[in-house]
Amino acid sequence: MSDTAKNEIERLEHERCRVLMARDLAALAALVDEDLVHIHASGRIETKAEYLRGVEQRFVFRDVARQDLVVRVYGDIAVATGGLTQLVEIVGTPEERRMKAVVTQVWRLRDGAWRQISFQATNA
Repeated sequence: MSDTAKNEIERLEHERCRVLMARDLAALAALVDEDLVHIHASGRIETKAEYLRGVEQRFVFRDVARQDLVVRVYGDIAVATGGLTQLVEIVGTPEERRMKAVVTQVWRLRDGAWRQISFQATNA
């Protein structure tokens, strides 16, 4: 199951990047757990609702890409680490931010589906 789970987490993480750029909030909401703790590189901590509201109201993701993603599976928990680059437009301003971070994510298998329960970014 470990290789199957690893492949699924990799697929879901690439899907998360895709739906961020597509601004598909319903698909993004399905990928993250109700218990989500999302920690931005700035140190800002958000719940699922806060995170989704920010994606909807504050940011337009022009480019989101993962680098060197490593997934380790421990039963119904998976830890994914690797690089993340983003080009983000700040809504209502002409400002764009290019971000480069190292990210750790925790995914949990519950009710037959993997969902992200934790996200921690550190500027690289």
